[in-house]
Amino acid sequence: MTEPQRPDLSEATELSRAERFKATHLAARHGNYHQYYAKFRAPTVPDERLSILPSEILRNARVIDLGCNAGKLTYEAIAHCGAAVAVGVDIDPWLIEQAKATYPDGPCTFEHFDFVDTSAYKGTALGKFDVVLLLSVTKWIHLNNGDAGILALFAHIRDILNEGGYLVVEPQPMSNYARASKKNKELRETYKTIEIQPPFDDELKTQGFDRILKYERDEEGFARPVHVWRKKSHKIANGDDFK
Repeated sequence: MTEPQRPDLSEATELSRAERFKATHLAARHGNYHQYYAKFRAPTVPDERLSILPSEILRNARVIDLGCNAGKLTYEAIAHCGAAVAVGVDIDPWLIEQAKATYPDGPCTFEHFDFVDTSAYKGTALGKFDVVLLLSVTKWIHLNNGDAGILALFAHIRDILNEGGYLVVEPQPMSNYARASKKNKELRETYKTIEIQPPFDDELKTQGFDRILKYERDEEGFARPVHVWRKKSHKIANGDDFK
């Protein structure tokens, strides 16, 4: 499958000055850096966070990419890793428009909403999935929504995963939280209230997940591990093997 050409979005949807200010503020607060993959991540195809996974995790899977940015990993889950379905979700409307413009013919789809709000799920993001990608976003979820918000998201991820399904998460250390909180007064206030610590092992175990893999990695300065958790099936709860 040929890599799509990046579109010129310089004449994309016209925004008023107030709308543009609001969108820029929202992006900064939620960590939605435009051109994130071009500026900050290694230009690997597929992204190493996908290529290090055992091939059977993504092959023929229904995948939802929460915090998809401009959709690069969402696309690669199908184009390079063999997923059957891939849905990208982001709170930033501009990034979702960019993703749709970059991949107008699929095979992935994109939805704009706040995925921490469990009542907001819509369109192709509805239903059950085999894999949830939660990559480089837990810090922003936690800083914007506090302990209650990230716990609610973990519970919702458990609910939308099929039994035996996988959560692939890239937790960010508390030192990153501290730096990010200094840039925004609202985040700074939430940061003071946070008690739960990444990588959220106890919280995910409580939600019925088992960590099956952990990859230590250093991608051009991004020294962040990738954790793979698996939702227990009824068979596991009864003491049997994984499905």
